[in-house]
Amino acid sequence: MKPGKTFKLSKSTKTMLASIVDKEQRNAWKRAMIDAELCAAVVPKREKRPSGPGGYVKNDTGTASTTN
Repeated sequence: MKPGKTFKLSKSTKTMLASIVDKEQRNAWKRAMIDAELCAAVVPKREKRPSGPGGYVKNDTGTASTTN
């Protein structure tokens, strides 16, 4: 994944970056934190619950029930 135009690094990550003096180490750490923040923002898709037996069924009253 790549950061978009509106990507902002979190304030706590920026604070930690300020304490790293070595330029190469700071750049490697920054790339890792950007990747981590982007991966954390991804929400996995959930599978749809099956309808009918084993799933929720609408009753005559319009409410959902798991009983058959």
